Amino acid sequence: MEPMIKIEHLDKTFAGKTQTVYALRDINLDIQRRDIFGIIGMSGAGKSTLIRCMNFLERPTAGTVKIDGKDLAAMTDKELRRTRQDVAMIFQHFNLLQQRNVRGNIAFSMEIAGMKKADMEARIDELLDIVDLKERALMYPAQLSGGQKQRVAIARALATNPKIILCDEATSALDPATTQSILKLLKDINRKYGITIVIITHEMTVVESICTHVAIIDDGQLAEVGTVEKVFTQPESRTAKRIIYQKSGGNQASLGKRCIRVVFDGKSSYEPVISNLIMECKIAVNIMFADTKDIDGKAYGHMILQLPEDRLQGDRAIYYLRSKNLVVEELEDYVI
Repeated sequence: MEPMIKIEHLDKTFAGKTQTVYALRDINLDIQRRDIFGIIGMSGAGKSTLIRCMNFLERPTAGTVKIDGKDLAAMTDKELRRTRQDVAMIFQHFNLLQQRNVRGNIAFSMEIAGMKKADMEARIDELLDIVDLKERALMYPAQLSGGQKQRVAIARALATNPKIILCDEATSALDPATTQSILKLLKDINRKYGITIVIITHEMTVVESICTHVAIIDDGQLAEVGTVEKVFTQPESRTAKRIIYQKSGGNQASLGKRCIRVVFDGKSSYEPVISNLIMECKIAVNIMFADTKDIDGKAYGHMILQLPEDRLQGDRAIYYLRSKNLVVEELEDYVI
């Protein structure tokens, strides 16, 4: 089946004073129907430019973008406007109309689409129930919390029954508890209505909480693409490792010591592997860092261990851990 979003060899350049600047270079990406797809990267990596190319708010310099099998570049302006009704967008700062109340903001996209007033009012009532804002229907944006404003934005995005919702840092301005409530709402919408959701973020917890697949972007290029479980537990590219393991940097005291990273999957996270290593092999190891995360209801984690100076003992420790089907990676100069 054709992916909901298919991007091939996409470039986006901007003219600088002295040279052409590549914001995106040779992006190839398939996003499947009903997926929740995360795109993560550091500030300036090209995330927002990429998501704006998906609905042609930014026209690519080269390459193709297909939505539901249709090439956006081949469309007339009228056809593109119609297709954009299938591709809704949610922004970091909500982009609500301050002079309109909640109902008026939700109605806005339906007015543009030319919906009849009676149908519009019925749809607004339905959407208020979905985002749990019925009691605040007549309030104005200035009277709402950040989470409530984003719920209005989500309702507005859903108004024309889109096939895709693009979220550009949609939770970055929210506190952690509100972020989780918005993510839960998006996940419920995905499951109930089958809408494909693309989330641009620099927050690891957002991707871990909601996404099924993830792409890591760095300096305008894709560094790694795969399932969240695979990429977050066994990253292959240098960029992916830097982003995923960014909290696990070492210190000067560990420089020159032999250190390893041990990755635990959804089953081994609950087993006392390190305790067993110490007791069974009579090998003392130093835990330099440990972290666990929840991915789709399963616990995953990684740990940095400093091995004994004795080379043979260190080799025995690695052999033991690998015999337990754990991913073990030796680290060179484990130091920030």
